[in-house]
Amino acid sequence: MKAWRAETFGKPSDVLKLVDIDVPVPGPGEALLRVLATNIGLPDRMMLEGRYFLTPTPPVTPGQEVVGIVEVAGPGYPFPVGRRVISGVNFTAGSGGLAEYCLSSGDGAVTAADDMSDEQAASFLGTYHVAYVGLVNRARAKLGETLLVLGGTGGTGSTAIRLAKALGLNVIATVRDAKKAAFCREQGADHVIELGTGSMSEQVRALTGGKGADIVYDTVGSPLVEQALDAIAIGGRYVLIGFAGGSDFPKIEPFKILMHGISVTGALHSVRTPDERDEAITVLGRLFSEGKITVPIDRVVSFADVPEALERLGGGVNGKLAARVSHPGPGPL
Repeated sequence: MKAWRAETFGKPSDVLKLVDIDVPVPGPGEALLRVLATNIGLPDRMMLEGRYFLTPTPPVTPGQEVVGIVEVAGPGYPFPVGRRVISGVNFTAGSGGLAEYCLSSGDGAVTAADDMSDEQAASFLGTYHVAYVGLVNRARAKLGETLLVLGGTGGTGSTAIRLAKALGLNVIATVRDAKKAAFCREQGADHVIELGTGSMSEQVRALTGGKGADIVYDTVGSPLVEQALDAIAIGGRYVLIGFAGGSDFPKIEPFKILMHGISVTGALHSVRTPDERDEAITVLGRLFSEGKITVPIDRVVSFADVPEALERLGGGVNGKLAARVSHPGPGPL
């Protein structure tokens, strides 16, 4: 099968090569997926550059999340052959999603809704399901509360804005320049703060009558964590999502948690109870069908154009990128 792989770390267009490798064999709780479309995210570029903690050594086959057809189901995999599923993939073991076939773990896979396109589905798990875990399951967001989204134009940040508005929250988003502010407002942000135009925390408190944000949704990490801590309300919830601004999650000292009177949590779609998963599938599916949420797709690229797409990440993309790998319908291995 064809797969994009890097044998060394470096610039994506320099190190990423389209190679022939063996089709992986699923084990217990796994399935072999024929990949239809793959989400392309900043972690994929970070993997290739040697900045991602889950892929410390090459070779690397990037691609963390796919939508695909179950070709072979191992013992205990929850979905039958022929089902279209959204799944995280075992990229740490070399079975990344930027390939014609990959392995799906049953623990994090969900059925793709019939009314959702492949491109939308490929990005849905790591955006809306993560946001649902963070905002609903962990932060226990309440109607009318204020959410501060750090990194509002990224794929995870922009979908958090949309879900928050569907849940009845007030949303403040941060952007790096004025050109990106309009995009955040299109997603539903009530207020947008352009970084570098003054104190972020002072602006957040001015917008909240001095209280601060009830919830911080941090996709950026270290560069903004201190300002975000100054902008959070007493009793606020700080949700760790990613670290687009660095190479690892920010360190928040227990003393600061104590002095700010806040809680700190994290959100992963793969770390939740079965009841939480089933609730998210139901609620998110309904919101999508009603048109209240959608994945903002910046661009869909062909499988051949993956290296060029990866070069655009890190500030040049609003929303999500997706790669079309194959098309629905039966096909031999």
